[in-house]
Amino acid sequence: MGTDQTLLHRFVIAQLTAAGLGSGELLAECGLPGWTMTGQGVHVPSATFSRLWEVGEWWLDDPDVALRVAARYQLKATRLYDYLFSSAATVGAGLATCGPYVSAVTTNHRFDLVVESDQRTTLYLDMIDGEGRGRDLTQLWGLTAVLTRARGCVDAPLDPVRVSLRQQAPRSLDAFREVFGSCTVEFDAPVDAMTFRSVDMELALTTADPALAEVLRPLAAALPPPPPLEKAWPERVAAALAAVFDDGAVSLESVAHRLAISPRTLQRRLAEAGTTWRRELDRARFERAAAAEGLPRQRQAELLGYVDSGSARRAERRWSAGAGGGPRS
Repeated sequence: MGTDQTLLHRFVIAQLTAAGLGSGELLAECGLPGWTMTGQGVHVPSATFSRLWEVGEWWLDDPDVALRVAARYQLKATRLYDYLFSSAATVGAGLATCGPYVSAVTTNHRFDLVVESDQRTTLYLDMIDGEGRGRDLTQLWGLTAVLTRARGCVDAPLDPVRVSLRQQAPRSLDAFREVFGSCTVEFDAPVDAMTFRSVDMELALTTADPALAEVLRPLAAALPPPPPLEKAWPERVAAALAAVFDDGAVSLESVAHRLAISPRTLQRRLAEAGTTWRRELDRARFERAAAAEGLPRQRQAELLGYVDSGSARRAERRWSAGAGGGPRS
């Protein structure tokens, strides 16, 4: 089970209280003892943070509550995590601290900054455990808070060119436009992410402090590594494969396009999860083979994404040679 630092809860509860909710009632509804809101902060189950957003949305009758609160994010709310960002030299260097040091505030999330091309750089946010509306609000908070923090440290406009969200589209996009500007906002996306112009990664931070950054490095190095994504990406690839099989265009490129990442990044994600593109493709084909059993050989090959029946037969022989009669793990 993932955990979150109560520093996150404190900021959000302060904002919700300012909007008219009672802090005591919020704590009780989320199952948080009052003492967790004082001192240096402790880790509590991540489900409490998701629940906090659900309660805030319901009691305020505001589906945009996560956007509004995150848009008011204040630097230093998460202490070490914020200092690591703000002491960096540039926006890109600051965002690059999000991933390696995320365990300073949560063990239930993982950030990854990926240079997709000379023109685009994407910050991905993955949630290890979570579902439903609480997950949607928490992810929206996470991306928006990072953007707000970055904007507060530069003297130039900083807008993403694309925001991808796994949540369903809301009835109104007004609040999204206020926060993200005129960029493309994609809903029902396979990932939660923000894509920036790569040139914006070179924007200097007005808060840059090389001396402080040097002091913080040993502290940051002592933090536990970011949580692994053992299931997230293989599961996403499986879902994307199911879709591209139906479209009749099975390839690394088509799956990567559906997941809104580059083929190279997709291969890297799978390697981090202890698997490969070829293994996941083979696994998907093996699972589809049962449904194709009894059909003409050429039709079976088509359903499995092969160009000819000979390739399908060779795959069957390979599966038969594998442990348990399926693809080797």
